[in-house]
Amino acid sequence: MDYEVLDPVQHELVIKNEFDAPEINPALAFIATLHRGTSRYTMTSKLNVVARWAGAKDLRYLNWSAIRYEHVLAFITAMQEPGEDGKPHMSPRSVNCYLSALKGVANQAFLLKQMSEEAYARIKLIKSVRFLRLAAGRAISNDESEALLSATQIEMNPIAIRDHAILCLLLGCGLRRAEVAGIKLKSISFADSSIRVIGKGDKEREVFMIPEVKDALKKWLDVRGKEGDFVFGKFFKGWKFDPSGPLTPHAVGHIVQEYRVRAGLEDISTHDLRRTFATRLLAKNVDISTVKDMLGHSSITTTVMYDLRGKARLRKAAKKIKL
Repeated sequence: MDYEVLDPVQHELVIKNEFDAPEINPALAFIATLHRGTSRYTMTSKLNVVARWAGAKDLRYLNWSAIRYEHVLAFITAMQEPGEDGKPHMSPRSVNCYLSALKGVANQAFLLKQMSEEAYARIKLIKSVRFLRLAAGRAISNDESEALLSATQIEMNPIAIRDHAILCLLLGCGLRRAEVAGIKLKSISFADSSIRVIGKGDKEREVFMIPEVKDALKKWLDVRGKEGDFVFGKFFKGWKFDPSGPLTPHAVGHIVQEYRVRAGLEDISTHDLRRTFATRLLAKNVDISTVKDMLGHSSITTTVMYDLRGKARLRKAAKKIKL
């Protein structure tokens, strides 16, 4: 991304010569503390954005140890400035994600003794941007989920059987797409109807399968075979399964979109299936603390954002209006 430079102060941070860089890059040290996979990829992308805003080639060429309170404020301010379309470069939620990343890098710089306690303390004092937004996404209806699953039954080939199992796990267990992609054969217990998954922050939790999910997964494993570690993977031509590696989270999202189109449904994101799982549990009067644990959330505040029961109520009421 290219952003207009707010103030030349950030150019003080650019490393002109690789020999001027600290022995250990605090940004890379911060990334190393994150869970392997999506978290590291996402944070690397964000820190590259910050580095390029400051005029550096990428995060390797920015002197993160020299970042101070005023630099972080300059970045946050620049991201909230309107672009050519009149909208801010970033939403408040995105700005806060970047702020969290910068605080994480500053923490590593402090621990590596590359930043003073005072400089680190001043950066920590920067408050998140306050905002209030409606809950993102939507919960799909029973008819929509039935149509989505039925779309996999049109052609009963190995790929369709795999994809049906993936959709069942998303809807029936509320998994994130990265969690589905990362399931290993050894993590499944059909005797206990459970699966151990690794979620955000490298946290492991146990999820339980309803009979429909269990049956779909069994059918897929019968087709898949026993080679390899990961449950889901790619296919070669001729329906030959590749057991050498897992599907990517992006591929899981692509599968959702493919069957959404086949089913003729309105726009649905992969995460909407997770929101649907949570909303349906809450509609059945499952207490929100239990739902939080089932989703693998750290805070009930996050789980509350997945409660989309009110949308159906408001939509039903709106239909009663007559002009």
